[in-house]
Amino acid sequence: MLPSLAMERPREARHHARAVLSQQATALDRSYALQTLGIVARDSGDVGAAIQKFRQGIALSKSAVLSARIGDLAASLGTALALAGRRRAMTEAFDEALLRSTELESARVLVRRGAAKMHLGDHVGAYEDCIFAAAVLARASDRRWEANARHNAGTALMGMGRFQEADEQLVRVQELAQGQQEHFDATVTLHVRGACAYRMGDLPRALELLYDARRRYDELGVVPPEVVRDLAVVQLAAGLPDEAAQTADEMVAMLRDARDAALRRADGFIAAATVHLAAGTPERAVELARSAARSSKRQGHVDVERHARVVLLRAQAATGNVTKRHARAAAELATELKDRYSSERLDALVLAGRMALDTGLPEVAEQNLSAAAAERNRGSSLRRATAWYAQALRARADGDRTAMLRACSRGLDVLDTHALSLGATELRARATVHGSDLAILATRTVAFDGTARELLRWTERWRSSLHALPWPEAEHDPVLAAELGRLRAAENVLGTGGTDETDRRRIEERIRRHVHGRYGDTSRRRARFEVPALLDHLGDDRTLVSIVGVKGERFHVVVARRGRVQRMAAGHVGDIRSEVDYARFALRGAALANDAVASALLTAAEPGLARLQETLLGPAVRELGDGPVVLVPPSTLQAVPWGALPALRDRDVTVAPSAAAWMRARQSVQPESERVALIAGSGLSTSAAEVDALAGVYPDATVLTGQDASAEATLGALEGSWLAHIGAHCRYRGDNPMFSALELADGPLTVYDFERLRTPPYRMLLTACESGVGSPTGADELLGLTTSLSALGTAGLMASVVPVSDAGSVDVSLAVHERLRAGDDLSTALRATRQQATTPVATATAWSFLALGAA
Repeated sequence: MLPSLAMERPREARHHARAVLSQQATALDRSYALQTLGIVARDSGDVGAAIQKFRQGIALSKSAVLSARIGDLAASLGTALALAGRRRAMTEAFDEALLRSTELESARVLVRRGAAKMHLGDHVGAYEDCIFAAAVLARASDRRWEANARHNAGTALMGMGRFQEADEQLVRVQELAQGQQEHFDATVTLHVRGACAYRMGDLPRALELLYDARRRYDELGVVPPEVVRDLAVVQLAAGLPDEAAQTADEMVAMLRDARDAALRRADGFIAAATVHLAAGTPERAVELARSAARSSKRQGHVDVERHARVVLLRAQAATGNVTKRHARAAAELATELKDRYSSERLDALVLAGRMALDTGLPEVAEQNLSAAAAERNRGSSLRRATAWYAQALRARADGDRTAMLRACSRGLDVLDTHALSLGATELRARATVHGSDLAILATRTVAFDGTARELLRWTERWRSSLHALPWPEAEHDPVLAAELGRLRAAENVLGTGGTDETDRRRIEERIRRHVHGRYGDTSRRRARFEVPALLDHLGDDRTLVSIVGVKGERFHVVVARRGRVQRMAAGHVGDIRSEVDYARFALRGAALANDAVASALLTAAEPGLARLQETLLGPAVRELGDGPVVLVPPSTLQAVPWGALPALRDRDVTVAPSAAAWMRARQSVQPESERVALIAGSGLSTSAAEVDALAGVYPDATVLTGQDASAEATLGALEGSWLAHIGAHCRYRGDNPMFSALELADGPLTVYDFERLRTPPYRMLLTACESGVGSPTGADELLGLTTSLSALGTAGLMASVVPVSDAGSVDVSLAVHERLRAGDDLSTALRATRQQATTPVATATAWSFLALGAA
């Protein structure tokens, strides 16, 4: 029938409907044609035209005494009136539809009225209509309409915050659809269940369901923009802004190509603008929000326009465009947001409060921030953290420093619970971005008026949560193991030109989606950091140096030594990037060149290395003492060649992601069996010379070379070992650090592979190019090979931060092993190796390696 066709193929339906009306068709056929044109107009956003067509159809049906058609058309009219926000007229239209319907027809009308009520924010009324209709339709064995009724009932329950009940209804809908072989409807329901899981705060489940729904839509050949939108929103909540932005752009392209999707286009553009705002592209967000605001205004969708204007104000604020007029506009919009956009009201309140504080409107700020702070014990973890941020801003405005820091701490506690619910390392690391505002607010305060101990405590509070939070226990995962095996096979075939890059990317995406669906354990808690405990671990000989950069200002350095904690200011944050890049460039060139070129490069690099030291450490170099030094830099500076800095070359230096992580590594218990694993990867120009040499030093070691050095054999050798050495090429993946890998005989050994270890090696040496490099993410996290290994429990690691030659790494590794066998730890062994270097190339190579951890 034409009305059904209107929802599936609107242009074709419109063409046929116009053809019917141009002919001498019966009144019944003409009533269907008018209804079809009304549906097409409604779905394209022209609600006024839709109302007109439905009224014409009702008038025609009344004159022709088509009672059944009057009820159906009145229900369609009621839906259109709801979209126009005309509640009273909507009620009258549905009353007429019910009056002219049989019991079964009335149940179907109630389903449609329930959907209209939901649009107007009456979730209770919608649920009552639909659950009553579902019972009638079930007795009549009308499975399709029963599914529609339960679907709407589930959606209404979501609006009421009764998520578990909503999912139960939607599970039943999915069963009904699958039983009727309605695969598209079953996929739509799976999609809505994903949105429900997101609203419930269950991000692993939301990602799992939405990824599955997207896969099924692709198989059906019909991908609604709504699933792409919802996936982008959930990816953003999971701390994946770059992926969310790509997904959002895909949705925008779909909506721009869809001519009959005005309302959906505005909704989608708003979601895309929000995503781009979080992804750090506010200009793109401004463009999308303006487009959504114009479109919704043309269509008369007042609530949609308000929401678009809120997002537009947020984007303008991110570009630095904030005035009192903007602040007042944000405050006005925050009070107006209601009905279907009530969930965005909290963000609007915080936006208005921040703008008001920045532009000198204290009363407006207090009004909006207090309303936002009232939500701090309700809703999902992310919403409660936002409300605690509002409370912290209120306290700062009142000059109550203690209350402000307490609110920041409570907000970060909430986000810890959120992170603990996630079982994927990547999501845990990226989720910390949600605490950035809280961390910046607190740290900026204590950096300028707090004590050294207070600054250290607050830096540790948000730094390297991967190490501070309990690590999920490794579980046997046959699906993951199989997919990683397929990835290695695809890599091997790709190397011979036998497969497409797309195949590899497809496997990687399956792996990520699978792992993202893992759950964490919220019953466990973050390890508490105490300064006295740190000082006890440091003793009388060690010095810990914690560096924190305040955005747009200076580096602040905390030095803990011999029972004292001092703080001092170093160089400007903005001066650092070019110096780090040049230092790495010079070392890379020197390590890969001949001695003459290496000597010139190192000499040229000296002034830059001195400036780098002054910027990062400043006066702290005079407080280092004579003993070992533990460096805790920001994640963005983890890969600095610290051993090359003048003040550190002749010291035992180890780098740690946080003071708490270093303390945990210090407490690691060595395995009873001193089992050694020696592995040589593929493609080494030295043909595994270092492993062959080390095999003579460790006669009882497990040695894997050539084709024996497969991924599974390597993991077996690494499991529970006391010392592991892997000489292999490293592939650093800045686009996706969890796929950074060591090249073995049968393909890449990725971070995901290492995470399959139940007991990682106690101490591990990676003489692979850039194996110590990771990707900074979240608030202050690092994703990469060494990060995951140390978080899993490896107490000491050696890795390089720039590419080095295979031959050069052999000399370094042999020298380090000699010192380890003499009883040194890695930092002491590396110091000795730097001191023993007799050529410029050897010096550059030794400077390129870092000791990480505490063993």
